[in-house]
Amino acid sequence: MRISISIQREIIRLIGKGHSNRQIALILKISPSTVSTYHGYLKRTSCSLNELISMDDAQFSCLLGTEKHGYSTHKHIPDWNIIQQELTKKNVTKALLWEEYLLSLADVPQKALSYAQFLRRYKNWLKSQRMSMRQFFLPGEKMFVDFCGQTMPVIEGDSGEIQRAQIFVAVLGASSYTFAYAVPSQKTEHWIKCHSKAFEFFGGIPEEIVPDNLKAAVIKHTRNEIITNQAYEECAEFYGFRIMPARSRKPKDKSLAEIGVQIVQRWILASLRNRSFFSMEELNAAISLGIEKLNAKQSKTYQASRLTRFIETEQHALKPLPQSHYIQAEWHYGIKVPDDYHLYWQKSYYSVPYRYRFSTVDIKATESTLEILLNRNRIALHSRLITPGKSTHPEHMPDEHRYQAEQTPEELLAWAESIGPHVKKWVQLNIEQKRHYASGLKSARRLKKWARQEQNKERLDSGCEFALRYNILSFEHLKRIIKNKSDLITPREATSWVKQHGNLRGADYYKS
Repeated sequence: MRISISIQREIIRLIGKGHSNRQIALILKISPSTVSTYHGYLKRTSCSLNELISMDDAQFSCLLGTEKHGYSTHKHIPDWNIIQQELTKKNVTKALLWEEYLLSLADVPQKALSYAQFLRRYKNWLKSQRMSMRQFFLPGEKMFVDFCGQTMPVIEGDSGEIQRAQIFVAVLGASSYTFAYAVPSQKTEHWIKCHSKAFEFFGGIPEEIVPDNLKAAVIKHTRNEIITNQAYEECAEFYGFRIMPARSRKPKDKSLAEIGVQIVQRWILASLRNRSFFSMEELNAAISLGIEKLNAKQSKTYQASRLTRFIETEQHALKPLPQSHYIQAEWHYGIKVPDDYHLYWQKSYYSVPYRYRFSTVDIKATESTLEILLNRNRIALHSRLITPGKSTHPEHMPDEHRYQAEQTPEELLAWAESIGPHVKKWVQLNIEQKRHYASGLKSARRLKKWARQEQNKERLDSGCEFALRYNILSFEHLKRIIKNKSDLITPREATSWVKQHGNLRGADYYKS
């Protein structure tokens, strides 16, 4: 039975007062034989009782002969660093590594640990490591991303103005394989561009990305909810990764990102501090060389370089890159739809369905399209206008507005052209009348309305051809032509009814 130093001191003190072993056992609630044992320890000491009690705990137990001795084992202990590195490889388990460990000690099986001891000692070793060493990530599982606190100056060639470049860092969890890239800002467009560049560098995509809580990644992060940037969500959906933001004031959540940032700043940016760069491309070329050296440098902890560990453990575990390149969109949030149901964006107007007037929507713009979303659901899609103008879909308009819009000369000509060339010519001649412009415009409008009511578009082009032959621009006359089918009657020769006989003089008679 092990007894604490305080109980041991009390036993010695009571012995000095002359109490019997049984009395001391009753007082301290221990066995009389234990008291007898300590009585024997006391007899073997060379110092007095008072000197022994006045000593500190270490001296007391040493002189009394009750100090604890470290546990010594003859068992062979494996290299836990190697065990941890092997566990990062695909399909490798602790049971398999234990079996291999047993085979290595086949000549001296008595020195091998049991499986339970193997697991317990490995777990204790993990607990004894530093925070960054204690974390364990599966291959292809996580990528940690962040911007460096340090920026790099880039000199504009024409103006000489200095721009501070932001340095993006990405680190893979299992191998610590590192990537860095310089961009003009931490805005969403540059944040997403950095991710695309990182995926190209790694040659694949991890299951999960752990960013910090910058606005380009996270809009809101509370105890109860996480709202991520919609543009970032779209990027994640395209590449097929999950977004798992680090908790605020929890450095362990993004420890590899912080270590990666520190290493990039010390090993790469510090070495470039005395160089001048005149473009982002030039700066990124220098950073790329530094990253290549950093990844090739052998680690003291793992006895292998980041590149070697990446090739051996993580490269095969990354998901393949998509076939097409990611087309990045520009997002604008919280825009209120005005009363005229047209949003103004970059000097042009784009319509939304009129029932969404006064709603708050988001705009997603690419190089060729502009999408309008309400509560993340698309309510309008337009081709992006190259020059300032207006894009209005007829189905977005109320009936009275759509009817009015369809009556403009431009809309009438577009409609007429869709019917046929003669209809377009007839409408165009009506609209081009200077003296009777209002009357001609009204005729064109009536023709369109009548065609919609009668559902008789097939006859319009033929009727207009007949009307144009006789310069008929009146809608009423044109309608009569189509109804009477005058355009379908084959014209006859004016003298076809005259019968030829000998008494008739021909045209030759009058030539003489």
